Amino acid sequence: MSKIHEIIVAALIPTIKTVGKIEMENVLSGIKEHNSLEIYKNTLQGLYSNFSLLKDVAYKTTSKIDDGIVDLVLESVKESADSNGIVLN
Repeated sequence: MSKIHEIIVAALIPTIKTVGKIEMENVLSGIKEHNSLEIYKNTLQGLYSNFSLLKDVAYKTTSKIDDGIVDLVLESVKESADSNGIVLN
């Protein structure tokens, strides 16, 4: 990626992360609303586990876009779990 592209992406990541996090929280809320508590809990735990593995790999790449996407999912899942008393492994 050229230096200019990297600068543009770096400038946009905070905005994309904020909007993406709001959308992810809406998705998680929809899952909770339309499914049993057990399905919601399993979904949060699965997402957290899988994206934690992805985080390790994403941080080793030169791209910062994937870091932001992984972070926004992890943060949204963690906040949803915390607010619902769900323990993430």
